[in-house]
Parts: sequence; structure tokens; C-alpha cells
Amino acid sequence: MFAIKKFARRVASCDRVSMHIITVANRKGGVGKSSVTTHLAAALGIRGSRVLVIDMDSQASTTSMLLERLDDDSPTTTQLLLGQAKLGNIIRRSTRDGVDVAPSCGELTRAQFAIAGKTGRETILRRALREVDYNFVLIDTAPELQLATLNALVAATDVLMPFTPDPMALEGLRTTTEAVAEIVAAELATPKILGCLQIAYDRRLAVTEQSREQVSAAYGDLLFDTRVRANSSFIVCPAWHRDIFAMEREEQQRSRGSQDFLALADEVIERVGLAKSVFHSAASISPPPN
Repeated sequence: MFAIKKFARRVASCDRVSMHIITVANRKGGVGKSSVTTHLAAALGIRGSRVLVIDMDSQASTTSMLLERLDDDSPTTTQLLLGQAKLGNIIRRSTRDGVDVAPSCGELTRAQFAIAGKTGRETILRRALREVDYNFVLIDTAPELQLATLNALVAATDVLMPFTPDPMALEGLRTTTEAVAEIVAAELATPKILGCLQIAYDRRLAVTEQSREQVSAAYGDLLFDTRVRANSSFIVCPAWHRDIFAMEREEQQRSRGSQDFLALADEVIERVGLAKSVFHSAASISPPPN
């Protein structure tokens, strides 16, 4: 297994940058990457950050949660990879204040085949990001290590790896960490592991603590203190084109979903070395009106 503790030291000593590019990745499917990307972006926006979300998954779940609709002729990350549009031309305002989105669509798979033989294909997104200025960029990815995911990892300053209560949770994290290590070894980029985030946390299930203990033993302080508890509202967010904060406001409730993601946003801000006071002066967890 790759030397996880070495990555922990890299995170602790990494240079601070003005724009934090966090790729949400796990080689295992079904671990909530799109939910984490969307709801963390919303939480950072509520905290006062300027956030760009880039959807690099052809399933476009993140796009569905952040946009009411996307016209058929709207440029997406497909056109970005193909060199047919600049990043600034595909960015749209999302339904969440402070959060913009570069949307995706099913055609992204086709684009990856089209650029397979292109020189510099792994760095398209990194070069495109030079033209934008945000506090945070969050990038959603597919589980397969295709060119879109490779672009997302090469562009990243940090990698956040969600995992679910699963006996095989450590395997997905391990293969993702190895992919990051290979990128570093090939001198394509120097992304750091920001941390491992447990989602769908349910203390009633023995596997919840078992998987957490396994990850803690392997990754040490790279395991986030925040746990995102199981919440059925996450499932319906894409269909309603809402983040968890908007869903709960419409249902006139404040559930643990919004609480957990605000806690995660604060922990992310702390981990990247930014003072919370830069983004918000009050500790209120009430989202601003749209």
C-alpha cells in the first residue's frame, strides 16, 4: 500500500495558495461524490466564499442539483475538453448565491475519446483554470480513471475522498491515493490529500464504526472529524434541482444534513489554512435567501 503517512506530512506542510482547487474523487462508485461536491460548495457559499463547481462526470448529477435547467445548446465541460469553448464561456450562475457552475452532460464521454491522442490532454482543465478567480473550486468526478477524472486530479491542489460505511471502503481510498501518487511521480502535478470524509454515517450499524476505524488506522489525521450522517433528502436533491440547504428550507426544517455540511465547510477552511473570519463574521447556520 502507498505510504499514507507521507501524504499526511505533505498536507501539513503544503504551500498556501490563493485559489484552492479541491477534486472530490474515489475510484469506488456510489460513495456520494456528487452530493459532497454540491452540498460542500453550497456550505462554503453560505460561509461567504466565492465558489466554482466544475462537473467532470458525464452523469451530471452535480449539474442537476445546481441548475434549474440547461439548454441543449449550452456549452459544457465537453466543449472545454474539446477546445471549443473557454472555461469562462461555460460557467453559469447556480441556484445558490456565491456558487457558479461549469456544467456537464452525457456527451462528456465522447469528448474523452476525441482527445485521447492529443498532446497535453491531461492538463486541459489546469490550464483553463488560470483564467478564473475564486476562493474555492470544487470538481466532481466519475469513479473511472478516464481523461476527465485525470484532468480533475492534475488540476487539483487538494483531493477530498468520501467513503461510505462499507467493508471495502479502504480499497476505494487506497486505489484513489495510488492514482494521486502516480500523478505526483510522473511530475504531472502535486495534488495533496486533503482528507477522507465518511458519509452516510449511521451509528446503529456496526460497519459504520468498523470502516471508520480502518480508515483512521490507514490515514491517521487525514480522516475528517466531521461525519455526514445518513439523510434521505440527499437522494431527491438532483430531481428537485436543489442543494440540501434549499431542500430543507422548502420543507421548513433544518436537518442534520445542513448542519453536517456547514461543519465540513468549516473544517475544510481550517485545513487549507484560511481564517474563518475571512469568509463570515457570524456563526449563524441559516442560509441566505435566494
